Amino acid sequence: METRARYILVGLFAFVVAAAGFIFVYWLHNSAGAGRQALYRVRFEKPAIGLRSGVAVLFNGLRVGEVRRVEFDASDPKLLMALIAVDPATPMREDTHVGIDSQGLLGSIVVSLSGGASAAAPKSSPTGEPPILVADASASEGLSQAAKGTLNRIDAIPDDNADALRKGIGNLNTFSEALARNSGRVDSILAGLEKTMGGGPPTAPPRFYDLDVPQIPPADKPLMTQIAVAEVATLLVFDTQKALASPEPGVLQPLGPGQWSDSLPKLVQAKITQTFENAGFTRVAKPTEGFAADIQVLLDIQSFELRFSPDVSAHVEISVKLLGADGKIRGARTFQASASAAGADAPAAFAALNQAFGKVAYDLVVWVEQMV
Repeated sequence: METRARYILVGLFAFVVAAAGFIFVYWLHNSAGAGRQALYRVRFEKPAIGLRSGVAVLFNGLRVGEVRRVEFDASDPKLLMALIAVDPATPMREDTHVGIDSQGLLGSIVVSLSGGASAAAPKSSPTGEPPILVADASASEGLSQAAKGTLNRIDAIPDDNADALRKGIGNLNTFSEALARNSGRVDSILAGLEKTMGGGPPTAPPRFYDLDVPQIPPADKPLMTQIAVAEVATLLVFDTQKALASPEPGVLQPLGPGQWSDSLPKLVQAKITQTFENAGFTRVAKPTEGFAADIQVLLDIQSFELRFSPDVSAHVEISVKLLGADGKIRGARTFQASASAAGADAPAAFAALNQAFGKVAYDLVVWVEQMV
């Protein structure tokens, strides 16, 4: 008996919970919104494909309700009547427009409400039944019918422009025939454009050349004078990685393939600094490295080219000024050297320039050593 009594209590509890759930759903449906909705009848005078119960109703794009029922008008089979339920706060006026819209290109249809002047009277019915709204004739047209109309208009375009299309095709045939007759010229033009734009087969990477550091016998004791080798001054024409040639006096031009490993002023500054270090100067650096220099070496490249007169030879000329810590010039001199070149090609030119620079760098550092 006790087991049976427990089963009865469990069943009674389940029944009460189910009943409470149904009551809550009913209250939510009637009291929480649906029971307070306003009803309207919409009359469609043309077919409305896709209209059915549950379709959303939008007012100016905002969802305000749904379609409750769709049926034929008993008095006129051509008419379609839809019962819609919307939020009572929706501003329904006598001039409110009703139509059918689509949510996206392939989305479901919706009943669209829009318009209505603020001064217009609210929509009402003297009989107490839901007021009647008449859908726009163009808006109730089926979406498929609108698509068919668009396709028909597109299909008419070729017919309306048949002559123009025939002329265009004829011009294309004429152009293709002319292109075939001049295919050789077209190939040459394209080849020229390819060369101009840097196309064609990949070129070999440039060959780099460097300046050698001359070997100077170091002094008997370390030279403690602090020397700063300033950035090299020069004309713009020498601020390049190309070797320069002078086919005639007053003319400078780049010489063939190949280039220095860095721009010429930076390369000369680095190699002069290394030459000082080889000579025994232990405190040599660039001014940008932030130390107090006793002597600052100011360099100016006057000449650094291959000359063809009277014979093929490299010529290097560098002027030097020694600036003391007090800002006064302690010495100035110009060093120059020449070296015969085995030819006018790039390897011979770079080799001769390297040889001439070595003589200038050696004499320059020995002179500075004597000055300090």
